Amino acid sequence: MKDLSVLVSRLRKKAELMIEKHQVVTEKNKQLLNEIVQLNEKLNQKNKQFTELENKISVLKISKSVDKESTKDVKLKINEMVREIDKCIAQINK
Repeated sequence: MKDLSVLVSRLRKKAELMIEKHQVVTEKNKQLLNEIVQLNEKLNQKNKQFTELENKISVLKISKSVDKESTKDVKLKINEMVREIDKCIAQINK
């Protein structure tokens, strides 16, 4: 009978240890999931910044090219850009 009560006692202790470990792992998992969410938000912000900077670079390049060209060439470039924008809008609307 003592052997059985000793086995049950050991089993209870092991079960309690397993429950504690499970709680620790669950808490760590929650922390890591929160970290993933935060990192994804940062990544999205950086991607937005990157896109904005690319747009600024494009505008700067266009403005530099406008300075060097005649007004007729500038009008042609603007018309070309408007056509590109119209194509993009058409694709978005599909």
